[in-house]
Amino acid sequence: MAYSELIKNLETLRTYIRSFYIYGFKTREDFVGKSTRTYDDEKRRLENYLDGYMTFRPDENGKVNFVSIDSRRTPHNPLYKIFKAKSFTAMDISLHFMVMDLLADGKKKSLNEILDEINSELLDGFTSDAVPEESTLRKKLKEYEELGLIDSEKNGKTMLYFRIPMTELTGLEDAINFFSETAPCGVAGSFLFDKLNRKAQTESEVFQYKHHYITSSIESDFVEQVFEAIREHRYLTIEQKRAEDDRTFPNEVIPVMIYQSTQGGRMYLMAYRPRGKYFLALRFDYIVSIQTGGEYAGFDQKRVEFEKLRNYIWGVALKQNKNHNDTTTTHVTFRIHFEEDEKFILQRLEREKRCGTVTLLDNNNAQFDADVFDPQEIIPWARTFICRITFFDCSDKSVARRFYGDIRKMKQMYDGGSDAVQ
Repeated sequence: MAYSELIKNLETLRTYIRSFYIYGFKTREDFVGKSTRTYDDEKRRLENYLDGYMTFRPDENGKVNFVSIDSRRTPHNPLYKIFKAKSFTAMDISLHFMVMDLLADGKKKSLNEILDEINSELLDGFTSDAVPEESTLRKKLKEYEELGLIDSEKNGKTMLYFRIPMTELTGLEDAINFFSETAPCGVAGSFLFDKLNRKAQTESEVFQYKHHYITSSIESDFVEQVFEAIREHRYLTIEQKRAEDDRTFPNEVIPVMIYQSTQGGRMYLMAYRPRGKYFLALRFDYIVSIQTGGEYAGFDQKRVEFEKLRNYIWGVALKQNKNHNDTTTTHVTFRIHFEEDEKFILQRLEREKRCGTVTLLDNNNAQFDADVFDPQEIIPWARTFICRITFFDCSDKSVARRFYGDIRKMKQMYDGGSDAVQ
């Protein structure tokens, strides 16, 4: 069978992108359960879509392929291409142009009228094999309605179809460019950007990003489903992959909010699990599939409950131990010193405090306090003030001991000697 670069199964290619770019680098032999042919085909597809970004390095286990993207020099997210290369049949592509052409005049037409015009105007003289069946055309019209390309209305017992007018994008070029690179569902902006003429695209390329998180874009379809379920207060059945063994398992949840890391851009679904009656955080890059279910009557109440929990969430941790409903918090406090010309340190503390509070002790000292579910989440951030911290404490004394212990180890390392080796 001939190789095709078009995508039949998005999840298969998504798995390879995650393996090459997000989870870490893998050799050909590391893809357990995948045939050599499948690996070669998916790698070639990636090389086509991500031309210029795919590279490799040799190691003791063989040739390791990976994706390398410098977001500072990449004006447009290349990972959106996987949503723009869906496989299709010859009838699919033929029907697309025939339907859009026949409805281009703005008139409303029934299914039979469209079918008659296809036979008499577009396919006159062709063999019967080229003529679409009524059921095929009906499915195509329904598909395009769901995609928002056409609309319909009933005239008596007859359903009439018509094209939805194109949205005028003049004056929105910069907004579309920015939206496509920063929004959780930026792939929608990318499709709109493709509709701009070349001159408008070039003139709107005015943005550069210090931190351009593009990896979460391959979950854009899942994000859209979650947003829709939140708006309609619906259940979601989420098929997840286990990190340790790649096996999958279902999870029925009520989505309440999406969190995105400010450090790496990783996205989490914050949800309520009715079966265990607790809230949890699900990583989007472990999601394999999502099925939307019925409406959940208690959505508003759970949203209020979650808003209360947010006051004690530093990252995404909602609990400290195996007791899912444990709402015990831990108090973390530290003081920092800054000079007269270093007010930017205080400004940064205020800007990044999240659920904590900042108290100005005097002109050169400030104190940070926070009550959180998991104090370990706050430690990496606290360490960024390490040279300015004059005091650190935590109600969980093991956390405080570890904090000071890490400082002692760092001092030994920089002092040199035998202690540093240990």
